Amino acid sequence: MIGRRSLLFVAAAALCAGLCAAFVPGAPLPSSAISVTSTIRRETIVMGNHRSSQAARRRTSFLKHVKAPLHTRRTIMSSPLSKELRAEHGGVRSIPVRTGDEVVVTAGDHRKKVGKVIGVDRKKYYIHVEGITREKSGAKEAGKTSTTIPVPIRASSVKITKLYLDASREAILKRKAAGRAELAARKNSLKIAEPGQDPAWTEYQTTLTSILDGSA
Repeated sequence: MIGRRSLLFVAAAALCAGLCAAFVPGAPLPSSAISVTSTIRRETIVMGNHRSSQAARRRTSFLKHVKAPLHTRRTIMSSPLSKELRAEHGGVRSIPVRTGDEVVVTAGDHRKKVGKVIGVDRKKYYIHVEGITREKSGAKEAGKTSTTIPVPIRASSVKITKLYLDASREAILKRKAAGRAELAARKNSLKIAEPGQDPAWTEYQTTLTSILDGSA
């Protein structure tokens, strides 16, 4: 009986000691361990994938596209020119599309269809081409006489085959052609010296040869 009581007492004392140890704060870590831990945490933060430029974010560029003013939307809604028009206007590759241009669709369900631009919607970034329409849903059931509506097409999905020229359009084409000619002349003026004609290259070759021969 006495042995059982002593065993119960020892077990209860051990249990109380364990509970007390759980609530007592541990000993503080040495300064070296703290510095190592902080260094590891700091390196982890620095090595994370952080974007330094706000303009590089996808949502930022999307909001700029959606909230762009009309003069910026006009530039965005540019269409490439055909090979014949490029050769005729000094290599100009693209120009903002406008009503009256004749285009050919290059992508989408209406590919290879040709028509004249009858409308440009800068708000929704769409253009309407003559002859490219679709049936209006529910129009026949409602008894409406007009059952077709124009299909919206992106300006980047068409190629201009004939330009509607006026004074402003001709001025734009001349300015673009002059800029391309100036850039081409600037590139042609940059001449790279041949390896045999460069004195620094000749000196380098002489020094390398003397080092390899052992005469240096």
